[in-house]
Amino acid sequence: MEAVALNHVSFRYTGENQNSGVRDIHLTVQQGECVLLTGVSGCGKSTVLRLINGLAPYFYEGRLEGDIRLMGKSAKEIPFAEISRVCGSVFQNPRSQFFYLNTSSEMAFGCENQGIPAEEIRKRLKETVQEFDIAKLENRNIMKLSGGEKQKIAFAGIYAGNPDIYVLDEPSANLDFDAVRDIQTVIRKLKSMGKTIIISEHRLYYLMEIADRVCYMKDGQIQEEYTIQEFRNLSREALHERGLRTLNYQTLRKEAEISGSDAENAEASGFLELKNVICRYDRKSAPVVEIPCCQIPLHRKIAVIGHNGAGKSTFTDGFCGMNVSVKGDFLIQGKPFPKKQRVRECYKVFQEVNHQLFASSVEEEISLGSPETSKEKMQNVMEILGLSQYRDVHPMAVSGGQKQRIALASAIFSGRKYIFLDEPTSGLDYMQMQNVSRLLNEVMPYLEMMLIITHDLEFILQTCEEVIHIEKGQVLEQYSLDKQGKERLFDFFGEA
Repeated sequence: MEAVALNHVSFRYTGENQNSGVRDIHLTVQQGECVLLTGVSGCGKSTVLRLINGLAPYFYEGRLEGDIRLMGKSAKEIPFAEISRVCGSVFQNPRSQFFYLNTSSEMAFGCENQGIPAEEIRKRLKETVQEFDIAKLENRNIMKLSGGEKQKIAFAGIYAGNPDIYVLDEPSANLDFDAVRDIQTVIRKLKSMGKTIIISEHRLYYLMEIADRVCYMKDGQIQEEYTIQEFRNLSREALHERGLRTLNYQTLRKEAEISGSDAENAEASGFLELKNVICRYDRKSAPVVEIPCCQIPLHRKIAVIGHNGAGKSTFTDGFCGMNVSVKGDFLIQGKPFPKKQRVRECYKVFQEVNHQLFASSVEEEISLGSPETSKEKMQNVMEILGLSQYRDVHPMAVSGGQKQRIALASAIFSGRKYIFLDEPTSGLDYMQMQNVSRLLNEVMPYLEMMLIITHDLEFILQTCEEVIHIEKGQVLEQYSLDKQGKERLFDFFGEA
C-alpha cells in the first residue's frame, strides 16, 4: 500500500520567500519504507516534509498545486487537526515542538490533543517508555536534558500517538556521535514496526543501513533517485559534486593517515591562560565547569569537542562574559583579560541561532551592532557564504542552515578579535561546510583566537589545528592535530 503519494506537486511560498519551494514533485513511499531526502541546504527537502505533514500550506502559506495522498486518502480531505493521527513529525530542534517542561507530560500531549481517554494514554505511555527504554527520562525537566535525550522525548511523544507515517527533518543535526547512535536505534526500531519514514538529512552515514531509497533534490525538484546500494556505491567525488557529506567516516580516517597538517609544524605565537576558572549556571548552583589551569594557543582555529552536556557551551559563555557566575583569572600573555574587555572583544554564534536574529533583512542582520560600514566587505562575506540572493529576505524566512550562515556572517563582519562558534556547520551540506571552512581560514589572520564547538568530524579535519576535549566540566585533554592528534580525534569519535 502507498503510505505517501505526491503527484505533480508544486508549492510556492508567499511573501519574501516566494522564490523558494518545490516544482513538479512526484514521490511515492510504500508502507514500511524508509526514504532519505538529501541535497544542499535550501533545495526543497524541508518543504516536501511540510507538504506531507500539512504544515504547508496551513502554517507556511503559499500556493499548492497537485495531489497529495496519505494512507490512500487525499490530504485535502483530512482536517489539519487530524493529520497528527496519520503523520508525526520530529524536527531538527526538538525544543521547537515541546509544550511542557515535564517529560512525561510532553510525551502525553499528543495523545491528549487527539482526545484519547486517560486510561488509554497511560497504557500507551507505559508501552512507549518500554519500547524506547527511557524510564530514566520520565518526570524530568526537559530543559535539563541533553540534546539526544530531548530528541528521544520528541520521538516518544510522536510514537505514543501511533501515527503510520513519520517525517524527520534533520533529527541528528545538533547531536554528538553517541546521541546519533541512539537516534539511529530509534529509527531502526520504528522501521521494524512497519512505520513509514521520510527523513531529510545532511548527515548520511548513520542511515546507510536503514534507508531503502535516496532521493537527491536540487532547485526544488527530485533530480535523482537511488536504491540504497546504488547510493552507497557513489564515489566520494560524486557525493561532493552533489554537495553531499561522506557516507563512511573510515574513508576520512584513511585519508587523514596519509595527509599532512599545518599543525605538525606550527608554533604557537602566544597563549591565553585560564587559572582557577569556575563556571556556574547561577551564583548558588554547583560548578558546571572547573579549570584549574589551561593554556590556549592564540592565532589558531581550535575545535572544542565533548559529549552533549559536557560543559562546552557553559565554558565558552563564561569566556565571552555572557555568564555572570564565573570566577577565575583570564590572562593574555600574562596580562589580565577582564570581563568588560572580553564582552567588547568576543562574539559568540549560538547553536540555537533563532535566539540571535532580530533584524528585518539578512543584510541588516549581518551589520546589526557592528561599527563596520564597508559595502565591499559586506558583499564579500555574503558571497562566500551564499547569502547574496537573500540580502532583502527576512532572516526568519530562510532554512536552518542559512540562518547559521547569517549568524556566522555577523560574527565575521563585526570585526571582533575572539570568535566563538557553537556548531557552525549544523544543518549544512558539504559545499556550505567548505564555504564556512574557507571563510574561517580567510578571517583567521585578523583574529586573536577562534574556538569552535562542534560534533562535525569532517569539518574539524578540514578546518581546525588544535583540539580541546571537555568532559564533565573538565578539560580532559588538549592536543594539536598532527598525525598523533588525528588518531586521538578518531578515537574520540569512534567507529561511526
